[in-house]
Amino acid sequence: MYSQCCFAGTVFQMNIDSPPDRAAPARPVTTATLKIHELEAFRAVMLRGTATEAAVLMHTTQPVISKLIARFQHSIGIQLFELRKSRLVPTPEAHILFKTIERTYVGLDHVAQAIAELQGGHSGRLIIGSLPSFGMGPLAGITAEFLQAEPNLEVLIETVNSSLIRHSVVSGKVDLGIALKSVDTAGVRAEPLVSVNTVCVMGKGHPLGARREIGVADLRGQPLILPSRDSASRAAIDQVFGEAGITPRVIAETSYAMTMCLLAMQGNGAALVSPFAAMHLRKAGLVVKRFVPRIPVELLLLTALDTSPSRIAARFIERMHRSLDRFEEVWG
Repeated sequence: MYSQCCFAGTVFQMNIDSPPDRAAPARPVTTATLKIHELEAFRAVMLRGTATEAAVLMHTTQPVISKLIARFQHSIGIQLFELRKSRLVPTPEAHILFKTIERTYVGLDHVAQAIAELQGGHSGRLIIGSLPSFGMGPLAGITAEFLQAEPNLEVLIETVNSSLIRHSVVSGKVDLGIALKSVDTAGVRAEPLVSVNTVCVMGKGHPLGARREIGVADLRGQPLILPSRDSASRAAIDQVFGEAGITPRVIAETSYAMTMCLLAMQGNGAALVSPFAAMHLRKAGLVVKRFVPRIPVELLLLTALDTSPSRIAARFIERMHRSLDRFEEVWG
């Protein structure tokens, strides 16, 4: 006996006299017995919520989707949808199966990207891990220029701390890593990327705003916004003040250079930061001055130890070096 029921506004015709019996012995299922069209239909319904939308996704009709779902349930002997108040609802087993299928499709996406890369490297995805100050600074502009020249590519940027970047490169989660020189480089290939000098930033109207450059002695008694005490940059700053015999008047500490710049721009004091985060805020009113003595900010490019960068990654690296050479000339 067949009965009509509705799932999210779509009418299904299901054989309700003999639904898949969960208590029955499990039927052997192999890759040979699985039908790709049935898997695709099930995935499409779970993604879109209705058979009608699933049919659009698969470029077919709703009745075809319904038949594929019914065949799939019968072939695997597992009930994937339940009838509740004239509506079909995915069972817990359906959700578990869907997660497994999704992982497979993600793997297939990676295969497709690898094939596209091998065919010429004009399409695909590049995943970059970067420390936040660089990711919100030069990397954004470099990526924008790269995508304009390579419109068929996709770039994903993950902004995390340097130690996590290194782990991501080792595990293969990212293609390229941009980290501070102080990071542990075990298990990765590391090469110098850029070296610049720490800058002093402040808001308009700051007493030191008219100076061409700021020396450590100029900051005696000035309210300062500095990096967190457990950071490598803070250790270098404290060393400079200690050698000058000056105790800095710290009013705020934070882990993020962008936050330091915003606090300084609003008139809360001067901040010592890398120029990466500061450059894009000059148009918004941030005053940026050279700082002496020099406190280097050095970054490394991290790549996988056992493989060479892909064609896409190699082109990105080349563009990044060209851009950072100009940046280093100004702020190195």
